[in-house]
Amino acid sequence: MTHNCEGFLGNLPGLPTLMSLAHAQDGSLPDFDADEVSPYRRRQKAVPVRSRRFAHLRRVLRWLLFTTFVLLPVTYAAYHVAEFALTSRLFVLNSAADVAVEGNRYVSKEQIAEALGISSGPGRARRTRVNMLRLSLDKATGVVESIPWVRSARLTRAYPHHLTVRVEEREPVAFVNVEGRLKLIDREGVLLERPEKAAFDFPVLAGLDSRLSPPERRSRLDLYREFMRQISSEAAPSGWVVSEVDLSDSDDLKAVVVRENKNLELHLGRDEFGERFHNFLALVPELVKGDVTAASVDLRYGNQIVVSPQPAAADDDRVAASRPGLKTQKE
Repeated sequence: MTHNCEGFLGNLPGLPTLMSLAHAQDGSLPDFDADEVSPYRRRQKAVPVRSRRFAHLRRVLRWLLFTTFVLLPVTYAAYHVAEFALTSRLFVLNSAADVAVEGNRYVSKEQIAEALGISSGPGRARRTRVNMLRLSLDKATGVVESIPWVRSARLTRAYPHHLTVRVEEREPVAFVNVEGRLKLIDREGVLLERPEKAAFDFPVLAGLDSRLSPPERRSRLDLYREFMRQISSEAAPSGWVVSEVDLSDSDDLKAVVVRENKNLELHLGRDEFGERFHNFLALVPELVKGDVTAASVDLRYGNQIVVSPQPAAADDDRVAASRPGLKTQKE
């Protein structure tokens, strides 16, 4: 019976024989003949093939249409918009009225407008046509900062034809005598012309000639500023006013102080200015009591104070004062 079944199954096309199934139990696969096709396999789907006959021509045509109806009109419109913006008077700074200046006290709007090449008034011809879109803010900032009184500047556009200039001005700290003319000087050593209708109450500095290097000049100005800072709390209440400061010797700051009709030269060294000025104020009653008309007071030696009398009072006399009283020495 088994033999008959095997023979019967073996006659069915496409099915493995019992012998081949027995081999499959051992882990091996049944062998099919090369020309034998299983009726249980899926048939492969037909893949449609797209025709590429006119693909390149279509791409060229699309590009020509895009260029003709999109790119060229947009380019044409952009060109005329740019031409209008660069040539129209709508974007031109016509006068100083179109410039807004902020943060200025001594630099006028007209000065800044003139530096930028803009007419500063109706009666003056404009040197150049300043178009807002052609204006380089970096270059314009450099031009404004070249004005001596301007320490830094920042420019912003306000369309269609307004310009805002924010400036930080230099702060003068003293007067300086330059070839017989009084000029102002800031903390960085920059010389400034005295602006019109402005009043300043500063000492006159000496010892800042042009041969000094910029770092050395700034160093001496820092010494002066520190001196003024340290004595400020006592100078004003005492009535003594600093009139001149000599910075020619970096180790000995000399200051001329004035009160009523008296003036004295003080030698204050290079530090401890507040304490030394306090010692001077304590010495003044002793000078009055001793009827000493002093020309200068040297305060550099701690508790020892050396007073040089005026020549009319005593020839080559020197008075040495120490706490609590005065000692007079004859040289």
